[in-house]
Amino acid sequence: MFFGNPVFPISFQIEEVASLVEEVLRKKNWRKFEAGEIKLVLTPFYLFYYDAVLEGEKSERARLALNAQTAELSKEMAESMPEEETLVRELPDSYPFILRKALFSRQEAEKIALLKTASMVGVDRKNMVLTNFKMVYFPVWMAYVTVAKETYGLEISAVSGEIFEEEKVPQREKGFVEVTKETLSDLKRPGAWIEYSKGIADIAGEKLASVEKEQKAITLMHERWLWLTIALIIILVAIILFL
Repeated sequence: MFFGNPVFPISFQIEEVASLVEEVLRKKNWRKFEAGEIKLVLTPFYLFYYDAVLEGEKSERARLALNAQTAELSKEMAESMPEEETLVRELPDSYPFILRKALFSRQEAEKIALLKTASMVGVDRKNMVLTNFKMVYFPVWMAYVTVAKETYGLEISAVSGEIFEEEKVPQREKGFVEVTKETLSDLKRPGAWIEYSKGIADIAGEKLASVEKEQKAITLMHERWLWLTIALIIILVAIILFL
């Protein structure tokens, strides 16, 4: 399909997404899950350069990106902008995708970007100029998975393969059988018994030291109570003798 505005080149293909999602779920100890549809989501951004006059005749020039849906500035997005010739305007028809629309026009975007960039840099907007405004689409794979009857959406950059908000999927606690199997499997490794025994000895030593420390504290407390009791008895005897 042909797009009017350029798209960041897709380096991370749809075939790689399923494997990456499965890897994430297994890392979180999920063995049973249901994989849903994977779609390519194209989000519009306005890319631009800003020139700002700072104090003492100093100037600053840099590139920024403005999310055309949330109106948020992104320095990282702008810095990841590839060479112009690598941008694409056509994607395979086999890609199921969602094309998000800009919620404001270019003229409105320029006004928003000027206000936000001036505030970010810390200068008056009269001392700033925005140039080379253009819209581009950033591609993200949206993969849905269902675990424990809950559905979660994982976003994966189609440019770098980076996973966004991986923490959405909760960590599953391993059961006793799983932990036992992993321990037995690990003990088959040469030298594992020695490491395992050493670990147990270290833990036992720490526990023993902790017990000894507690016993010393209890003994000290008993000694203090004993001396306090003796002192009270002496005081009582003295009172009786002299009354």
